Amino acid sequence: MTTLTEAYRAMAALVADLDGQHRRERAAYEQGYRDGHRNGWETGYGHAHHEMASHWARLAKHVRELARTRPYGELDQRRWDGHRADFAHPRPTDRQRLRLAAQARRSA
Repeated sequence: MTTLTEAYRAMAALVADLDGQHRRERAAYEQGYRDGHRNGWETGYGHAHHEMASHWARLAKHVRELARTRPYGELDQRRWDGHRADFAHPRPTDRQRLRLAAQARRSA
C-alpha cells in the first residue's frame, strides 16, 4: 500500500504543479520558436548571400568578356563590309558578280 500511496502523492504533486508545467512548456515553445526563427533567418540570409554572389560572378564575367571584345566601330565596319552609310553604294566586286551571273545564264 505504501507504493500506491506514494503514487497518489506523486500524481497529486503533478496535478498541483500543472500551472507550472504549462509555464515551462510555453517558455520552451517560445524559446524553440525564437531559435527556429533565428536559425531560419541565418540560413535564408546565407542562401541569399550565396545566390547574390553567383549573380555577381556571372555579371563580372560578362563585363570582363565585354572588355575583351572589339570596339564598336570595328564591329560595325565588319558587319557592313565598310561603313554603314556606304552599304547601299555599288562595290567594285558587284560588276564582276553580275558578269559571272550573265556568263552562267548564257552557258546554261
